[in-house]
Amino acid sequence: MYKDFDKGLMDLIKKRRSVRIFNGEKIAKDDVLSIIEAATWAPTGCNNQELRLLVLDEKSQLEEFLKFKPFLKGVSTVVLVFCDMSLPMSHKMYCEYKHERHLPYVDTGLALADMVLYAKAKGIDSCIVNLSKYHFRRSGEKRITKRLIGKINCRLGLYDRVKNNFEFYLRNHLKLPHHLAIMCGMALGFAEKYPDVNTFKHGGRGIMRQPVNHHMISK
Repeated sequence: MYKDFDKGLMDLIKKRRSVRIFNGEKIAKDDVLSIIEAATWAPTGCNNQELRLLVLDEKSQLEEFLKFKPFLKGVSTVVLVFCDMSLPMSHKMYCEYKHERHLPYVDTGLALADMVLYAKAKGIDSCIVNLSKYHFRRSGEKRITKRLIGKINCRLGLYDRVKNNFEFYLRNHLKLPHHLAIMCGMALGFAEKYPDVNTFKHGGRGIMRQPVNHHMISK
């Protein structure tokens, strides 16, 4: 049943690229749901299954989201990933036990890996997007008093009161409850131009990987 599956999987891993400019073509809803289903089967710490996912695919939603991530062009769908902090085990692992506070990020990474690979297997391109309550869009606010109030609210951790903050967008535009903590996001669509692994650079470095030995730690 799985003959040569490993070779096909490795080929898929090597061919997948992070795409930031999409062609605007919409993804079928069933395909988006199947990508999310792949995420739900990723392992989670203590089998907590705390991840929750929200799909943004309406024009108004995408326009508002792109104010925070303007480098994405022509994206079809954005999937936001949250940790459900209302679960009893979530609070124990991520708040009470210091040595397990990194687990929601591990769980999120595992889910994202399943999603990007399954999406690519269906011919759908993706880009993982860093998101947190510390993300802002350009406010255009020139009044010193309001800017100062915004800074004070941020110092107090009241990000959902600052209009150009991502937490404000989540709680006031999308009406999401506070027990859903934002972890990450993923842009989905079809590439306008697919990055060439041999020539493309990002972050000042070529995306072609070094041989395996380069990444190994010598004893």
